[in-house]
Amino acid sequence: ATMLRSGRGKQLVALVTDNAERMSIQTAMTLIKKIGQLLRQTTIFLSIVLSFDISELAVGFKVAIKCNYKMNKNFHFIFIKFIVYVISNIKMSGLYSLILVSRRLYSSTSHHHIKAQKYVLTKYFQGEPKKSDFKIIEEELPELKNGEILTQAEFLSVDPYMRAYMIGYKLPTDMIGGQVAKVIASRNDKFSVGSHVCGAFGWRTHTVCNPDKLNEAGLMPTVLVPDITPHPVSLALGCRVIGFAGSDDKCNYLEKELGFDRVYNYKTTDIRTALKDGAPKRVDCYFDNVGGEISTTIMSYMNKYGRVAVCGSISSYNDLKPPKVSIVQPAIVFKELKVEGFLVNRWFGRWNEGVEANRKWLNDGSLKYQEKVYNGFENMVDALNGILRGENIAADDEYLYAVCFEDTKNMDKIFKNIAESSSCNFVHEQNKTLKQFHSELTDYFNGKLKKFLTPIKTTGSEFQKEVWNKLVEQPYGSTQSYADLAKSLGRSSSHSRAIGAACGANAHLIVVPCHRIVASAHKGGFSCGIDRKEWLLNHEKKYSSTK
Repeated sequence: ATMLRSGRGKQLVALVTDNAERMSIQTAMTLIKKIGQLLRQTTIFLSIVLSFDISELAVGFKVAIKCNYKMNKNFHFIFIKFIVYVISNIKMSGLYSLILVSRRLYSSTSHHHIKAQKYVLTKYFQGEPKKSDFKIIEEELPELKNGEILTQAEFLSVDPYMRAYMIGYKLPTDMIGGQVAKVIASRNDKFSVGSHVCGAFGWRTHTVCNPDKLNEAGLMPTVLVPDITPHPVSLALGCRVIGFAGSDDKCNYLEKELGFDRVYNYKTTDIRTALKDGAPKRVDCYFDNVGGEISTTIMSYMNKYGRVAVCGSISSYNDLKPPKVSIVQPAIVFKELKVEGFLVNRWFGRWNEGVEANRKWLNDGSLKYQEKVYNGFENMVDALNGILRGENIAADDEYLYAVCFEDTKNMDKIFKNIAESSSCNFVHEQNKTLKQFHSELTDYFNGKLKKFLTPIKTTGSEFQKEVWNKLVEQPYGSTQSYADLAKSLGRSSSHSRAIGAACGANAHLIVVPCHRIVASAHKGGFSCGIDRKEWLLNHEKKYSSTK
């Protein structure tokens, strides 16, 4: 306690008892309490080695020691929860050794210095959402109460409903939205630190909430993310499905990848003609997310007693004036259609049932999905506009733009440069180029491939591109100095530093083999660690003599 109080803190404190001098639970609790009264640390870890005889073993398994006590005059609380682990079955003097290891101890001030960033809407949308409609502000997080958790956002969802819903909020207001977040502190037994939750936390980096209580937005419950070890559900249920999309690429994806029976580009196709072709027996069920004239046409082509689930009207979200369309009442009346609004919060009671059903379909391959991921909290507005514009399926499938290790030092800069130069965002998915590269990379690590054939596209200055093109010519299993590479480019050896900088900016590690360029007296640098550079050189040396 004295050591921790003196500032050497957050180290492991162990209370170890001699086998001959058994410590009872009561004695351990007394010592813990005394330490707590002395400590001035907000977060500590305790490990208590205890010995029990066999009669106490059964009791030990049932013990979950919880104690809340006040620290100092600020009335800070520390929550301690012990879990009993049997480390070994070694018998020592008739005693069994047990270790009680504490889980993470939480103090209400452990997140005192964490400030959340959040988007606040200050202007109602006029047309397309703009960054000037928002302010990103910081707020101090409140202290956790019993039952609450502190989360850190990892993925934030953008959905068309956000554009329509915000008109119902009084300004200024926090932006709504769902997210997948990691629990980084907890005073709720159901939500352990390190687990992930899904909740309607809005556009913010950190959240304090009680997951047992429905959030004020009421858009979705806060639930643990299941351990998942893709789109239309109607396909999984065996229906004939036809659809409409805004580009030929999307139509191809829906038919070839997702298995739609027919898909039509509503921008280039007559809707009624497409319906006659794709649904000769007319339509029984229509899921409407679009609204407008297309919905009127589809309802007029439905069978009697057909059902319509209306979940949105994205076609008019950015319109400054409500559009004028043909009336739908005649079709509803004469076909006796059932038209019903659909909001997800109506089904909170069956939330887990839905998750499990989707997980089953996902695992057996009947449900498929595609994600488009925007990187950076500052790009939320761009992501929202992307989905409103229909940009959620777009990619350059022809080239490989980057090859990095996960801990490459300049990876964020590389991705930023690619995004800015190509005016693009990144999609997490497989395509033919990645499949080709995966096969080639596997062969490379197996010593079967010495030159990559996957086409690449580089982003950089003319000098950098000149260096990278020269690097590709460097033979497998060989090395060259920075000075010699400069000379081969017609420059003096004084350009060695510039050559090194170009190598450091290389976005295609291994493919553009900058690891083969070394300093005259040592291996030189490498953006993902000199140990990896040495491994790659030794690997290529090992297989350089093979064909």
